Amino acid sequence: MSQTSTTKEPKPVSLRPRPGETELTWREWLMLGGIVLFGLIFCAIAGRSIINGFAASFPTPTATAPIVRPTVTLIPTPTSAPTFTPTPNIPVSITVNLYVVVVNGVNFRNDANTGAQIIRTLADGEVLQVTGGPTSASGLNWWKLKDQNGTEGWAVQDYLKPTAPPQ
Repeated sequence: MSQTSTTKEPKPVSLRPRPGETELTWREWLMLGGIVLFGLIFCAIAGRSIINGFAASFPTPTATAPIVRPTVTLIPTPTSAPTFTPTPNIPVSITVNLYVVVVNGVNFRNDANTGAQIIRTLADGEVLQVTGGPTSASGLNWWKLKDQNGTEGWAVQDYLKPTAPPQ
């Protein structure tokens, strides 16, 4: 014996409305308009009561006597004229008994020659006293210099610039 099923298949749910189903009737428009109008009136009344509640919590300003502030007259104090410190005269060229500053670093050597032993490398900005020179060797002009420690040596003129004595 065979049994047949008489259950109905469920209809598929359509998320898209059929043509003409999206239009509201005049009654639905009237109801929607009433709801919107009611909401606006409710919000206006509630907003007004909130504002009045805040206003009541602040005290009302009362008239008070004006504040009298004393006036202050400033009396200028005498100032002394500025004192100017003279700028040292920086020589134009390197000469004996003047000072030089090292530019771009240079080797400090025992003799005026590129093959001479290096005592140390002089750093940029180092100030030395000129004690002798100039001497030409290896196609370069050399000056005999004395550093702050009293060590004497030779350096190439191209890396030296005249300067004021150290302070």
